[in-house]
This record gives sequence, C-alpha cells and structure tokens, in this order.
Amino acid sequence: MADSLLRPGGHRAEAIEFLLDAYRGVATQPGKGLPHAQAVADILRESGCDEQTELVGLLHDVVEDTGRTVDDVRLVFADEVADMVAALTEDTTIAHHSPRKRRLRGTIAAAGSPAVDVALADKIATLQYAQLTDTPVTRLKLAHYRATLQLALAAGVAVPLCRRLESLLAGFV
Repeated sequence: MADSLLRPGGHRAEAIEFLLDAYRGVATQPGKGLPHAQAVADILRESGCDEQTELVGLLHDVVEDTGRTVDDVRLVFADEVADMVAALTEDTTIAHHSPRKRRLRGTIAAAGSPAVDVALADKIATLQYAQLTDTPVTRLKLAHYRATLQLALAAGVAVPLCRRLESLLAGFV
C-alpha cells in the first residue's frame, strides 16, 4: 500500500481497529455499524476499486454514527481519505431530510469518483441487507438512492456499481 494513503503503518486492519474503537458503546440500527462498513468495502473490492477507496468505504459513516470527527480520521489516515469521508458525511445542521440529502448528493457529485463509488456501494449494501432480512425501505430513502444513482449515471462513473444498484432498486417499490 502506498504511504500516501495512510499515515505510516496504516491499512485495512488499522481502519477496522479505528472503527471498533469508534463504535464501542455506540448503539447502531440493525445492518449498520462495522458490519455495514465491511459490506461496503467488500462491494468496492469486488467491483475492482483500489485499496484507498475500500478504506473510505470502511470509514464512510464513522463521523455520522460516532463521536469521531473528520480531523480524527485525518490523524490516522491521509488527507485524501479524510476529505472523501467528509464529502460522504451529511451536514447535520440541515434539519430537514430532503434538503440535507440534496446537499449530500451535491457534495458527493462535486467530489466525483471515488466518493461516488462509495456512495453507490453504501446504497447497495443497505438494499442487500434489506432484502436479506426482509426489512422495508422507506420511500424517502429509495428516492434518495435513485437520485444518487442518477447523479452517477449522469457523471458516467462507476458503471458496474450503477447497474448493480439499478437492479436492486428495481426490486423495491
């Protein structure tokens, strides 16, 4: 692994350790937390993404779900990893769902690939979990997922992930 991706000695094992520490004592919904992070990273690996993108996939929810900050991520991982995690993190100062998600999609679109790849893998992992556990997915969430898919299709990035998400979305009404 290139030294520029992580601080010295950092790799996937350190990311998992970082997550285990971050999520210690944090209640997460079923299908979230470390298992979700690992599923996202696995989807990215299966689709041929590089190790840095996989690391971002592991870390993408840590700021939203735990007390960790983007600066905490930056201390352990390279600036580029922290910047992508920041792009994938919702602005919690926006109270209403639709404008918050719209802002998030705009930030992801501006960041481009590989942030878009991680966003797609995140949605794929969530829908796969929902299918596996027969968990309903809200119309609001599905609308956000479809809008994220459209931004990726418009940008012409992550085509295999787009196809996979499109196929999963077809199973949800």
